[in-house]
Amino acid sequence: MTNPEDTPDAQPSQPGAPQYGQPPYQGQPPYQGQPPYQGQPAYARPDGQGYQGYPQQGYPAQGYPQQGYAQPGYSQQGYAQPGSAQQGYPQQTYGAVATEDPTAVVGARVGQYIVDGLVAAVPLFVLMFIAFGVIGAAASSSYRSGYSDGYGGAYPSDGGAMIGGLFMGMMALLVVASLVIHWLLFAWWPSRHGGQTLAMRWFKLRIITEDGGQPTLGALTVRWLLLFVDGFFGGLVGLVVMMNSARHQRLGDSVAKTLVVRAV
Repeated sequence: MTNPEDTPDAQPSQPGAPQYGQPPYQGQPPYQGQPPYQGQPAYARPDGQGYQGYPQQGYPAQGYPQQGYAQPGYSQQGYAQPGSAQQGYPQQTYGAVATEDPTAVVGARVGQYIVDGLVAAVPLFVLMFIAFGVIGAAASSSYRSGYSDGYGGAYPSDGGAMIGGLFMGMMALLVVASLVIHWLLFAWWPSRHGGQTLAMRWFKLRIITEDGGQPTLGALTVRWLLLFVDGFFGGLVGLVVMMNSARHQRLGDSVAKTLVVRAV
């Protein structure tokens, strides 16, 4: 009787390897927690059987992450992958760096100038009322001191020149008072109150130097003087300059080297 091992076509027997004529090696049953990988085609064996999914014992099939290594689409503990949020670890948003401009307060500055103008107008209206009262009283006194022509007519005395002089003097006084009040409000007061006018405190704004310091009285005075240029056409000139300036400076701010920022 011929020994199969002596034939040239005989293959050495290996433990665990399927033999021809024997039932196919069933291998280790697949892991029940993972469905078979559907993307891998079956490979035929010489005995006509197929290896489903081609997994080998001890080696993970393609498409399954190995323990300790993160595959694309899976997140590892402690490291957030793109497209997956991990509990307890906030995702970092790139490109969302806070770039808020502290000088972007043009709208608040418009409201502040309107309110400061109204504050300055209150004492001016009081002075104007007093001035016109004085002029009216002087005109009435001059009319009563006139003479009669004997027919019931009355002619004023030569007090008309005095009334005109008094009126011009009162107008000059009002102009000077207006300048003083505006200087006190827009220059002197901020120099003593942390760079804030009365309305700036309400609108939470502050005047600072370009290097972040406290502006001097001289710088605030220069800034106030150029307010007459920025105030042309109802403040339209200053508004246009602020909106087209890199740091929203009007002409007075540029010359005085100051900025208006939101107060902290």
